[in-house]
Amino acid sequence: MPLWRPLLPADIPAVSAIAAAVHPDFPEDEAVFADRQAIAPDFCFLLEIDGAPAGYILAHPYRLGTLPALNTVLARLPEGCDTLYIHDLALLPAARGTGAARQIVESLLLLAAPFGALSLVAVNGSVPFWTRMGFSVTDDLRLAAKLSSYEPDARYMVAPAPR
Repeated sequence: MPLWRPLLPADIPAVSAIAAAVHPDFPEDEAVFADRQAIAPDFCFLLEIDGAPAGYILAHPYRLGTLPALNTVLARLPEGCDTLYIHDLALLPAARGTGAARQIVESLLLLAAPFGALSLVAVNGSVPFWTRMGFSVTDDLRLAAKLSSYEPDARYMVAPAPR
């Protein structure tokens, strides 16, 4: 049975291995995963199936309408955070279709309530998935250059947090 638990510093090598398997076109240094866990431990989770790592989600407070560049260590959160930003969600094939993604996204929506929104960059043709999760594409010309650094079809998406 899939189980989400808080991501610990000792889990970073597993996150890096999952990222390499799931997102080979979006390589990030292990330092980026460690950074997200360090600056926002309450919003980073590891998925385990039968005690083995099978996925992760990394999120952190950020400014709505902005996004960090890919493969960038933040070291600290910006002031005036008004969104919970999903840096990455990655599931190994064994975890797909289990409902684990919906479960963690719904949990993060609740955790995002103090910020007012949950945001992310959709890549790899994932806009339909995120739309089913309650997100909408937000077109903002100011984000075009950063989005294109991900891939040509990357889209910034936002979901309102429940109040």
